[in-house]
Amino acid sequence: MLSFLVCLWLTISLIADFKIKTSDFIRHKGVILTIDSVVTRVKDKPLFKQTTQELRLTINTEQEYFTSTTTTGFGDITSKIKTGDTVTIFTKPKTIMIFGLKKANDISHLVKDDKTIVDYEEYRATTKKMMILLAIPTIVIAIIYYVRTKKRFSVLISENI
Repeated sequence: MLSFLVCLWLTISLIADFKIKTSDFIRHKGVILTIDSVVTRVKDKPLFKQTTQELRLTINTEQEYFTSTTTTGFGDITSKIKTGDTVTIFTKPKTIMIFGLKKANDISHLVKDDKTIVDYEEYRATTKKMMILLAIPTIVIAIIYYVRTKKRFSVLISENI
């Protein structure tokens, strides 16, 4: 039952992430004050260490910083922006944060001078594939759970008669 609920929640979260459009995001426009990178986790793998990093951007119009997390690096983002640039950061509304796999201050979409630096459409493309892959085990687990509980309930009902 727990594995079914986890798979169901992840599937619903991926559907929520897939259904949201850029026009639904909250816009935060401002000048970049700081660009910082922090290592949040180091995981030992058999042949290498996997390092999870978090990019932190602070803009002049917001008190909190905005984040983007990766294990590969931020060269594609940091090479296109610098301190003093005017950017628009798009984040998810809090009502959609109930479902979805990103945190409140995660950078979902980033635009500098009408040029997209972080594209939400790329994330949506991967969510579509993951959604299909997760829907299959969710359905299989639901069927297995139904078959097992049907037998259990039929035994309980026959004993009470």
